[in-house]
Amino acid sequence: MAKSKLDYAGIDNKQRIIETATKLFIKQGAHETSLADIAKELKISKGTLYYYYTTKSDLIFDVTDIYMKRLSAKLLKWVKEHDSASSPAEIISVVFKTMFKTTTRGKLHIYLIYEAISHNKVLKKRIQTAYKEWQRMLEEALGEILKDDKDPEIIAEIILTLITGGIVHSSLGVKMRPLKDILPPIVQ
Repeated sequence: MAKSKLDYAGIDNKQRIIETATKLFIKQGAHETSLADIAKELKISKGTLYYYYTTKSDLIFDVTDIYMKRLSAKLLKWVKEHDSASSPAEIISVVFKTMFKTTTRGKLHIYLIYEAISHNKVLKKRIQTAYKEWQRMLEEALGEILKDDKDPEIIAEIILTLITGGIVHSSLGVKMRPLKDILPPIVQ
């Protein structure tokens, strides 16, 4: 089967555009990144870029969608494979390690939340939906392993709040105390 002339080393232009846009958004912010900047970085024509994305908002939505789906997939995988003997503190530790693995991921997370809070109501709705799904997944996993006196809904909410705050700390280079020292008693 012949490759499309838009394919580049096995990766189609749309995927390349999303990856490049993500890097540029993290590096210089979306407000400072134009579609022309992305086309130039990719060494493609503006026409080729506009074929896939006529507005920067459409591109931001796709970047967000892919990012949220990847994080959701990681959390879902963990939920399905978790050890039922794990304590809540161990669970939180695994979730944190997944979320804080790369600085790039943290910067993208902060950027997307900033965009959602300050500029973009549709993006905000997407992120809210992702957070609700993450909370549901965490509640499900926690419900299977917590003692009866622990509330999975509250603990899932605490985990998500700590993740968001932890991402900010991590991105700023603020050293966090060990998780065992900052977790409230309800989680331990």
